[in-house]
Amino acid sequence: MTEVTRPPEPGTPGGPSVDLRDSLYPAGMQPRPEPGMPTDLAPELTDSALSYETGLELKARSQWAYARSRFLRHRLAMGSFFVLTAILLCAIFAGQIAHYPYDGIDLNHINAKPTTAAHHYFGTDQLGRDYFTRVLYGIRTSARVAFFVSILSTILGTLIGAFAGYFGGWLDNLLMRFTDLILTLPPLAILLVAAARLGNGNIDFGIFSLGQEYRVAFILAFLFWTGIARVVRGLFLSLREKEYVEAAKASGSGDVRIIFRHMLPNSMGPIIVNMTLITAGAILTEAALSFLGFGIKPPTPALGKLIAEGETQMQTQWWLVVFPGLTIVAIVMCINFIGDGLRDALDPTQRRIRA
Repeated sequence: MTEVTRPPEPGTPGGPSVDLRDSLYPAGMQPRPEPGMPTDLAPELTDSALSYETGLELKARSQWAYARSRFLRHRLAMGSFFVLTAILLCAIFAGQIAHYPYDGIDLNHINAKPTTAAHHYFGTDQLGRDYFTRVLYGIRTSARVAFFVSILSTILGTLIGAFAGYFGGWLDNLLMRFTDLILTLPPLAILLVAAARLGNGNIDFGIFSLGQEYRVAFILAFLFWTGIARVVRGLFLSLREKEYVEAAKASGSGDVRIIFRHMLPNSMGPIIVNMTLITAGAILTEAALSFLGFGIKPPTPALGKLIAEGETQMQTQWWLVVFPGLTIVAIVMCINFIGDGLRDALDPTQRRIRA
């Protein structure tokens, strides 16, 4: 009698793999999200239901993975990200893209209109300097200022807010009253006085020196940290009552370890969003200072300074104001849209991608 060899059953050793969802539900009856429910929650719900019914623990996606997935589906934020990246790359490689030096004078092409004939895409100014080149280098200057301000003010504000919110008591009162004092100062007056008193040269630290744009950045960072300090303080006041913080204290963890190892990572969402707001505000404020003559000084090009130089000739040489002005608007709008996308992606209560 011939022995019949049966193939191994699905799911057994040597047998074909089987989808656990198929074993739980008949064909075509797998769970689907309810009408009106955002589709980005479907993986979470399905995995949770599967884990509950089978007792098998599935590999969970981290909160940052879901945030990244939601951000990538935010069309407006992603479009702004690509536009901003292109602008910054043009500024970084300005020396390779531009056909003229930013301070090169050509008296044969004074106040030339925008044209592609001589590669003067944004025209020239009253000294024959190529405006496309000057705008590219102006973007580089503004980006340096904005990046330095956002990093410095975020670090300062996060530290002050974290210690105030975690320890509370007299330290909280002292740090928050100091924050309120900074908020009561008239920002424009402080910026103008500080810029005038610190001079126009580089910042010399002995072994190295920083350009004049960093002098402006230090002034701006002194005023921009207050908002993020109040946000972080509020977050830490809420987080210090959580069970995992109490468990960390009970296990013998020190205060500094609890702040930086347990509480700060759970506060990164609002901190990142506020960094985008600081970056956009720093670009606008630096442009305003340069426009008023208290920011970046010649010959270093800055977007605000370019607008100030062309403001008196706007009726006849419109390109001297329009191109640097549109550049500022484009950069700030891109940063704000990216901030909106990050806010929606990092907010755990946000259930629907709005763009």
